[in-house]
Amino acid sequence: MSADIEDGSEYLVLRDLEVTHERRVRLLLVVTSSALTLIGLCALLTFFIDGRWINGVFASPVFIVGAAGAILTQRGQTRIAALLMIVSLFLIFCAIALFGDVPTPGLPRTTQLSLIPLAYGSYIGLRRESAWIRHGFSLLCLSAVVFFSSTDFAIDVGLFLPRGSHTVVNWAFSLGAMGLLYLMLHIYMGDVARIEHYLHLANNRFVSLVSGMFPKIIAERLLADRQTFPKRHANCSVLFADIVGFTGITERMEPEALIAILSEVFLRFDRCVEKNGLTKIKTIGDAYMVAAGVPESDSDHAAKMIEFATQMLDIVKDFQDIELRIGIASGGLVAGVIGQSRQVYDVWGDVVNLASRIESLGAPNQIQVCETTYALVKDMYDFIERSGISIKGKAGKHNVYLLVPTVAPAAPIPS
Repeated sequence: MSADIEDGSEYLVLRDLEVTHERRVRLLLVVTSSALTLIGLCALLTFFIDGRWINGVFASPVFIVGAAGAILTQRGQTRIAALLMIVSLFLIFCAIALFGDVPTPGLPRTTQLSLIPLAYGSYIGLRRESAWIRHGFSLLCLSAVVFFSSTDFAIDVGLFLPRGSHTVVNWAFSLGAMGLLYLMLHIYMGDVARIEHYLHLANNRFVSLVSGMFPKIIAERLLADRQTFPKRHANCSVLFADIVGFTGITERMEPEALIAILSEVFLRFDRCVEKNGLTKIKTIGDAYMVAAGVPESDSDHAAKMIEFATQMLDIVKDFQDIELRIGIASGGLVAGVIGQSRQVYDVWGDVVNLASRIESLGAPNQIQVCETTYALVKDMYDFIERSGISIKGKAGKHNVYLLVPTVAPAAPIPS
């Protein structure tokens, strides 16, 4: 296979199968017209040297059709070339079988064998024609094969070949017919192998794309069943992270530079998500959303999320002017794939909204968690309690908790 396959340019074959058909027909025309030109020229010379002028004139159409087909193919007129050669070859082979290749007890007629590859070739070459023409001509060729093979019918107009020439002609027609069949088989199977290879590459890329878009277990379900249903998960944690002052950053930086930084930051986040066994849900602008405990349950979902959040803060230290607010909430939620044309794996539930609200109430470079998350990890980490906090969508006052950094001092807590 050529290198073009790997870079995807050959996928044009999948989008436009007419390209493959045109290449196949052109190759058949080039080989067949070249063979006819050579065979016709050899026959003319042989008959003229042997003094059989009438046979030589009778063989001249083979040379003429081959030369005409080669010229038309060279000029890109493949449809006309195919029609000319298919019809002309049928008439030439039938004429040779009737007037020159008379069967004898020791030498059977073999001209009709050439009509077998012609039937196959016409089915390919007449693809653009109506179905009745394509099927009808192929059946006409095969019917002629049966007729000439089953009868001794011939017309004596003085063109019957002597035994020596007849033997040579029999071998030529037999070898030529089988050679053309093999050529067409080779071309057809070569095209099948190429397209199978393209489909194999496309399928591998599709699987890789789906596997990158969805959690492994969800991707497997989608690839196997093409559907997955929303499922409730009782114990999960959801993290929202947002870049502080992102609007101001966009005003100070060129869009290309900003996108490059975001791509690098999110790429490193993605690696940490995979390393910690979490599930990335989505990114919305400068916001990054992750879940733990979905689609497969995990009893350590809260602790893993805290660990991931600290890694996020370590990552952004490598980028100037990038600070994060991080909010984490734990509880039950529903997760599943939504959409038809652009499917996404998403999560829904009060815990999702709560994580978003806690993030928006947080402080730069701080990790803030809800009461449920705090209860799950309070024996593992130190927190600072913030009491009497109003949370949008929640009645009354609530407590939230800021993780105490293990190295750097905490940023000021917003009032």
